[in-house]
Order: sequence, then C-alpha cells, then structure tokens
Amino acid sequence: MARERQKDLYGTSLRSLVHGLAEDYGISQARLARVLGISPAMLCQLVSGERIKIGDPVASARLMILDQRRALVRCLDDRRIEEILDEVARIHDPWPRGGRTGSMAIGDLREIAGAEQLEEAAVKLDDDFPRLADFLRRVARDRSA
Repeated sequence: MARERQKDLYGTSLRSLVHGLAEDYGISQARLARVLGISPAMLCQLVSGERIKIGDPVASARLMILDQRRALVRCLDDRRIEEILDEVARIHDPWPRGGRTGSMAIGDLREIAGAEQLEEAAVKLDDDFPRLADFLRRVARDRSA
C-alpha cells in the first residue's frame, strides 16, 4: 500500500527512485540522505515503505532536482557531480525558480561536448529549433575563443 501511495506522489516508488539516484550519482544512500537534508534512518524508512512521503518540502524539492539532473550526471566527471550535489544540498527554497543559472547550464554543455560537436548539433536543429541552434553556436564560439 505504501509503495502504491509513493507511486501516486512521486511517479515511482521511493525505493526505485533512491536506488536509481544513488547509482547514477555514484553515492551511498547515506550520502543521498545528507544531500536531501534528512537523516539516513528516515530515508531508509521511506525506501522500505515504512513511511510514505518526505515531509520536508525542501528535501522533496532537492529530490526532484536530483532526479531532473540524472541524465546530465551520467555524462559528467566526478568533480562536476560533486559540485551538483553540493549545489543541491545548499538549496533552501522548496519552490526553485528555474533552478540553475544560465552560466551553469552553459558549463554543463561545455563539459559534455566540444565546440565541433555543439556546431554539429546546431546544424541538426536549424530547421525545427532555430533559437536553440543559435544558442548552441554561441556556446561553441565562446568555447573556442
């Protein structure tokens, strides 16, 4: 019953979500608890289904942000992953307003793609997404400067 309620709240059980996040970020469940700002015991109770939801809205926001960044993290080195974890741990607003700064997103693009790759991606996006293509070209130019 608890896992079904978690699926209603989070789109999946917290067991699946927590295990996936720990694996993708390369951290332990205890470290994940520290990033979220809850005790390891509390996270364990959530994972086991003894508790249904995270009561702290800031911890819930941190969980959602980590989940949103999962695909990006798979492409980054350990140093950048640590920076993301530290950044998320410092969040104190349960309702992030756009999350990341533009310079951080640009930095992430530069970490996963060189100027040539960004230019190639821009060419592929030209017809359907011209503004995004222009943005990628600007990032590529700045990278090569």
